[in-house]
Amino acid sequence: MLAWLTTAHLTPSLDGDIQAEMCSTDTITMEKHPPAERWDVEELIKRALKVKANAAAPLSGFRVGSAVLTKTGNIYEGCNTESLIPVLGVCAERNAINHALIHGENSFLAVAVVSDLHTPLLPCGACLQYIQEFSRNDDRDVLVIAQGRSGDRIITSVNELFKGGFSPETSVREIQESFRWSIEDEA
Repeated sequence: MLAWLTTAHLTPSLDGDIQAEMCSTDTITMEKHPPAERWDVEELIKRALKVKANAAAPLSGFRVGSAVLTKTGNIYEGCNTESLIPVLGVCAERNAINHALIHGENSFLAVAVVSDLHTPLLPCGACLQYIQEFSRNDDRDVLVIAQGRSGDRIITSVNELFKGGFSPETSVREIQESFRWSIEDEA
């Protein structure tokens, strides 16, 4: 499911998939995930927008804010950080998750992402892998809400966006091998 929506009513189905449909309310029902049974999409977006102003992006000037909703109903924010050494930068989504982890929370229902782009920005592959690893711990999908400056939104889920990724059974050795290549591999 990949949907462009301005407001949505989202409910997880019995098989764990998240269903979205247009409606007149911004409240989302998460029937399978108490105590955060009802929560406001606008609050999640508002928190992501607010923290975007704190982004440390001296190189690109490109600011991203994110907010994650935990199973307990708490919201934690994160913004992107850049470094002169590119691999040291961290995306807003991972910083939001790390913020929740610092507070002892590791079970997530939704992640909101906002940026300086006019159109919605979806999480990168590294963030999707990161989010998916936590969602697998709970055997649940995580809702993704991306909003652009235009107000347009993409509402989807991690499992819809990220069909691949390293499975929980993947060993560290297999991951290291997947990054190894040689000219002989090309032949």
